[in-house]
Amino acid sequence: MGIKKQLFENFAFPLQIRTIRRSEIGRVTGMSLTCNMLSGLTQRVVFHATVCSIVTKLHILSHGTLPLRAEVYVAGTRCSLLTNSRAVLGAVSRWSCSPGSRTDRSFEMAVMVDASLVSARTREPYFRGLHHLVFAVFGRQEFFSFDLERQRVTGVISAKTANDTRFWNTVFLPATMGVLGAALGLAPVDAACLDRNGRGLLIAGVSGAGKSTLAVAASQNGFDLVSDGWTYLARNGNDLTAYGLSVPVRLLPDAVRHFPELRNCRTGKALKGEMAFAADARRVFGVKMQRQSSPLCVLFLERVQQPGCDFVAYEQEEARRFFESSVECLPPQLADAAAQRSGTIRSLTDRPCWLLRTGESPQKTAEAVSRFFERI
Repeated sequence: MGIKKQLFENFAFPLQIRTIRRSEIGRVTGMSLTCNMLSGLTQRVVFHATVCSIVTKLHILSHGTLPLRAEVYVAGTRCSLLTNSRAVLGAVSRWSCSPGSRTDRSFEMAVMVDASLVSARTREPYFRGLHHLVFAVFGRQEFFSFDLERQRVTGVISAKTANDTRFWNTVFLPATMGVLGAALGLAPVDAACLDRNGRGLLIAGVSGAGKSTLAVAASQNGFDLVSDGWTYLARNGNDLTAYGLSVPVRLLPDAVRHFPELRNCRTGKALKGEMAFAADARRVFGVKMQRQSSPLCVLFLERVQQPGCDFVAYEQEEARRFFESSVECLPPQLADAAAQRSGTIRSLTDRPCWLLRTGESPQKTAEAVSRFFERI
């Protein structure tokens, strides 16, 4: 999941407060009235918040004790999770650290479950950022804050959300990595990632180029699927690693023409508002999935009208500009993180980059990609 560049651009936003007057917001919460908004997500929705209640609960989290602890490993980072709910621990158990999960990248997460809250997530998550802080509301009462400078996440949720495994694995953890990724030393890039015998292939391109459909078709043609969307890159010494989150693949409704397996699936509204399939790749397509790979090269996908598949060398500097133009805008407090991210993108684009022009179906294109990849 990526957070739009406008997140840290300053402009005023409408704010409804149920328990205090607007003029008191700065005194009570320390928040500026010129906070920022996640462009593209429910722009007209009023930012509902019961400010006094939220501040009180966050105060409890910072001064109280959350008795349950766990270590989870997500996209190459270690998260120290503190909570008062065993349901939360169960929901994220698939990410439990294994003995070999070693990394210098880490963050803390404190989650308090409040049984008095009602889960009412009728809208997409709603984000606003100010300097190194990002605030997110899920529904009307459930609230998270992300401190990018201190690499800490704090939240108050309902018991229903605590038990919602789908929310944690397909919504919240991807959102967390999208917000915190660069601060943790990752470079989130809008690209699919495939793996064959430990050798990785990234597929990039403009929105609508068909990255996800090609990624699924390729995973049915000898590749393992790491990610069909956002991929998280990290430098480990001289090595570069690409991580995925094993979330459902998202395919537009017309993908059913190429994948009959989707006929028994339903479409739903995706995060950007469009209708799409959200399919479990293992269950629906029978593909193998990996959580990480070592990128060997990058393909930039371009759909054309002419038949055939052409692979043309792509300028590395042009590839860098492509990825840099799509990364999130970071505040001045995170200048070092922005520089590290640029270094990671440069490390990626120092690898061979190719422009793939195709007028063929995803399956025929995947066959051409497989043959081309074996020759690299």
